[in-house]
Amino acid sequence: MTACWPLVPLGALVECLDARRVPLNRAQRARRPGPVPYHGASGVVGHVDQALFDGPLVLLGEDGAPFLDPMRDVAFFHDGPLWAGNHVHVLRPRPGVDGRFLAHALNTVSYAPDVDATTRPKLVRARMNSLPVPCPPPDRQRMIAHKLDPALSRIDRQLDELAHQARLARELGHSEILHALSHGGAGCVRPLGSVFTITGGGTPSTSRPDYWGDEVSWITPADLPAGPPAWVRHGARGLSFAGLAACRATRVAAGALVISTRAPVGRVGMGASALAVSQGCKALVPRGREVDLRYAALALHAAAAELRRRAGGSVFPELDTASLASLDLYLPPLATQHAVARAVGARLERMAAQDRERARMAALLREYRMAVRRAAMNGYLPR
Repeated sequence: MTACWPLVPLGALVECLDARRVPLNRAQRARRPGPVPYHGASGVVGHVDQALFDGPLVLLGEDGAPFLDPMRDVAFFHDGPLWAGNHVHVLRPRPGVDGRFLAHALNTVSYAPDVDATTRPKLVRARMNSLPVPCPPPDRQRMIAHKLDPALSRIDRQLDELAHQARLARELGHSEILHALSHGGAGCVRPLGSVFTITGGGTPSTSRPDYWGDEVSWITPADLPAGPPAWVRHGARGLSFAGLAACRATRVAAGALVISTRAPVGRVGMGASALAVSQGCKALVPRGREVDLRYAALALHAAAAELRRRAGGSVFPELDTASLASLDLYLPPLATQHAVARAVGARLERMAAQDRERARMAALLREYRMAVRRAAMNGYLPR
C-alpha cells in the first residue's frame, strides 16, 4: 500500500452508520421520486424523496461491489442528503479525517484477503473495521484530496468522451446498415421461414459430465456478438455426441445463421463451422442459393427491434419460431446482396478497428488513473 504514512484500522477513522440503512427496491424507489440520491454497492442507482443521512460521508461497498477489480472504485465520498440501501457501508469520518482523502485511500486497498467471495464478493463489518488505511496528518489529507479530485476528474471526463464516441459509432454503424439495406434496388419480400429452415436447440443435463466436451460446437445467446453480426465457430462450452443426443438440439452444417430468441432477443451470428444451439437460440439453415448469408445476417440485425417487439413471455421475453418465420425479408438480386454485404462488412471492420483503439486508450487511462491515486498515497502528488 504505502510506506509513507502510518496505517490505521478503518474502524478507528470512521463511525459506522449501517444500522440506519433502509433498502428500497426499484419499484419502491419508483413510487417515491425525488432529488435525494439512493446509493447502492457501486454508486448512485436512483433518486428518492427523502434522506436517511446527511453531511460528509464515505460509502464503501458491502456486497456486490467490484472488490477484486483494481480498476473500479468501491468507495465514494458524498456530502449532502442521501439514502443508502443495505449493500453499502455508510461511514462518517471522525474529526481530523478528510472524507475525500479516505475514499481515495479505500480505493487503493487490496480487498482480496478480507472479502468473502463464495457467492458474490462481500466485505463484512468486522473485516471492514480492520482494514489498514494510510493516515497522514489532516492538513496533508486535505492537500492530497485537493490535488487528486481535479486530476481524476480530468481522466474521468476523457473516459466519458471515449464512451460517448463509442456510442455514436454504434449508432452510425446501425444507420449505415439500414441505409445500405434500404437502397438495394428492385427485389422481392419473402417470409424468413420460406428462405431458411428454422431449428431450435436444447441443453443437456449439467450434472452429467459425459454430456459436455469439445465434440460439438454449442452456441448460447452469450456467445453471440452484442453488436453487428460476426462469424462464430464455437461457444464457451461444447457438447459431447452423447450430450447432443440427450437434448433437443440439432447439429447444423457450417453456413447457418444463429439468432438469440431469449435473454436477449436479436443477437445474430454466422456459423463458421457445424454447430448446435441452446434453447435460447434458433439456427437458420438456407433452403437454397437465393440469399447471401452475410446480407441476411445484416437484415436480421437491423430487424432486432421488431423481433423484440414480437417476443412474448411472462417471465422473460422469448421469440417463438412462428413469429420469427413470419418476419419479412427483403431480397434484392443476389449480386446486389453480395455487394451490400461486402461494402457494409468493410465499413464495419474499419469501425471495429477504431473501437478497439478506443478500448485500448480507455484501458490505458484506467491504469493511469489507478497509478495516480496510488502514487498520491505514497506522497507523490499530481500537478
